[in-house]
Amino acid sequence: MNVRRATVAGLAALTLAGCSGISTSSDWDTSYDFSGRNTYAWMQQDAEPGMDNVNERRMYAMADEVLAASGFQVASPAQADYLVAYHVGTQSRQQYDTYGYGAGGWWGGYWGGGMTTTTIREYEEGTLILDFIDRKRNELVWRGSASKTLDPGASPQDREETLRKAFTKMLADFPPES
Repeated sequence: MNVRRATVAGLAALTLAGCSGISTSSDWDTSYDFSGRNTYAWMQQDAEPGMDNVNERRMYAMADEVLAASGFQVASPAQADYLVAYHVGTQSRQQYDTYGYGAGGWWGGYWGGGMTTTTIREYEEGTLILDFIDRKRNELVWRGSASKTLDPGASPQDREETLRKAFTKMLADFPPES
């Protein structure tokens, strides 16, 4: 378990500088004993709305890569310790930026009435949620999420790298210490 934790921490340290645009969080059942569990299987689920087959395969591959680097192994759904499910979503966001001199003040040799400009930037934020379900108990025991501003012009390689960084950062503390 400590070797797995050190490996994930090392991977996270290498990529954190590039993850600044990715925010992550996690929550788990604090009474659950995560020790000794190191196999998982992807739950059979319909593709999430907005997730095409190319991105779904890319998402599975990047998650498998990060989990394998931390000592987890893929198993059959009947034998796995965890069943893993994903959820994706997007949300339109707006950012307001105001520039200027405020309501009044000394400017250019006279008392001015203030000059401000506000710009509005609209963008899409994507969220990826990963659920780990104890197969035997059929209960959710850990949930992680990663969110980032989406770049519709990103290359396939950039999308892959973003997913790799998101999973590395999201799973850095999985499994939590019992």
